[in-house]
Amino acid sequence: MNSRRGLWTRCCTSWTKAFTTCHRFTGTIGAMKRLLLVVLVTLAFTGSARAADVRVASIAPLEDMSLPFWCDWGYDWNERCYVDDSARLGVGGVDDKVWRAALRFSQAAVPADATVVTAELSLWYDGACVAPRRRTRACDGRGYELEARPIYTQRWLAEREVEFGPVNAFADLTPLAAPGWLTFDVSDLVAEWHSGGQPNNGLLLKLADGEEDFDVGGPAFPSSSYADAAARPRLTIWYAQP
Repeated sequence: MNSRRGLWTRCCTSWTKAFTTCHRFTGTIGAMKRLLLVVLVTLAFTGSARAADVRVASIAPLEDMSLPFWCDWGYDWNERCYVDDSARLGVGGVDDKVWRAALRFSQAAVPADATVVTAELSLWYDGACVAPRRRTRACDGRGYELEARPIYTQRWLAEREVEFGPVNAFADLTPLAAPGWLTFDVSDLVAEWHSGGQPNNGLLLKLADGEEDFDVGGPAFPSSSYADAAARPRLTIWYAQP
């Protein structure tokens, strides 16, 4: 029985690594990934006292805001380089700064003895893009590549710019994209948070390095304070309960 469980565990690990390399694919591929991972994790527990109980938690942000980057230092820094804690999470450049969005989620909904199977960060795209002076405008139809990175700074407002780590996940908005959910596969990072391998200081969303610049305004996603609760960001975690 132990050898059979070990075989399934190795298979599950191999498939998980293979799918992780394909994290740029969305839609049907993402749904197939979730289904396969859930099935494999359940099979990995077959032969024990009972099969794994795979559950899902949908979590709203504890906090989220748009943070300014690339602001020139000066006497009026606080006036020009304000934090935007409004109903929109902006990414991309305006005339005097570059916006990046920070989000933090609690892990309390996932039991301590659970195993994270997969996790997805979802934001609603409705065709709005950032503009100067806390405004938004209609996006011009270009495509965008966005990155999700772990934040290393615990208190976001303690520094003028938070420290962040390497790219954890990508998501692409195709040119002339219709309104819909933009999804990041953040399974590895959430598993690290849950195990205590990395502190949960949140995620930073930004345009890809090759696209980010002044006056290159990216999407302005609805935030946790957006009027329509159905369009607010969420972190969805599938986990196996022993």
